[in-house]
Amino acid sequence: MGLIKIHNRYLENIAWTNAETCDFALINNNIDIWRINISANLPLLTSFLSIINPGEIARSNKYFHTKDKNRFIISRGALRHILGKYLNRSPNSIEFGIGENKKPYLVNSDLHYNISHSGDWILCAVSNPEIGADVELINHDFKYQEVIEDNFSSDEVNYIRQNLSIERFFMLWTRKEALTKATGKGLDEDLKLIPCLDGVHPAQSDVISSANDWLISSFKLYEDYIASVASDTLPNEIRFWDIDFKKSAIIF
Repeated sequence: MGLIKIHNRYLENIAWTNAETCDFALINNNIDIWRINISANLPLLTSFLSIINPGEIARSNKYFHTKDKNRFIISRGALRHILGKYLNRSPNSIEFGIGENKKPYLVNSDLHYNISHSGDWILCAVSNPEIGADVELINHDFKYQEVIEDNFSSDEVNYIRQNLSIERFFMLWTRKEALTKATGKGLDEDLKLIPCLDGVHPAQSDVISSANDWLISSFKLYEDYIASVASDTLPNEIRFWDIDFKKSAIIF
């Protein structure tokens, strides 16, 4: 057990770039963040189904609600297409494995990825270093007061209870979840021990199952959507990509 540092920051006024201009070979020490709108890509369900494997199809069929099934198919198909461009492989040839702490990984590749979804949006983060991502639709009816004491430190609770508290709650929540997804730790009773206010904070390495320092960057994905991405390496650049697959010549 030892001390590590967690650096939290909020990125203002980010620019989402059209995916057509992405040079996938430039990932290097960068972080690429992709946003995919579910509704906009519903017409391509058949195309996405054609590239996911039988196991993924079986998983999609376990969803009771059609919207959840469609979201899963789009997210898996989009993930395969995006990773295929980085790896110069066909989307249906991408192989996934389950590693330590049940964290998924790419077989025969040093590339890392993480995916999250909420409401009508999917977030995918890709990098060479370890990565974790989370996006949340800001639900203004959510009774956050019932859970903050159990999941946030006293300083974080005070911050949340100030102005714009519901937005602050979801921003801090995405930071904790992005970090635990990056390490595979998972959300548990140690959640309040993970510092998530802006700035640099010490933390015990065993709390997140990592001996590395971490950078967590938060940003607005779209209107009422807040997201965070955690990386154990300071990136040269964070690139933000917006993709509509039915309009994209690089995919279909």
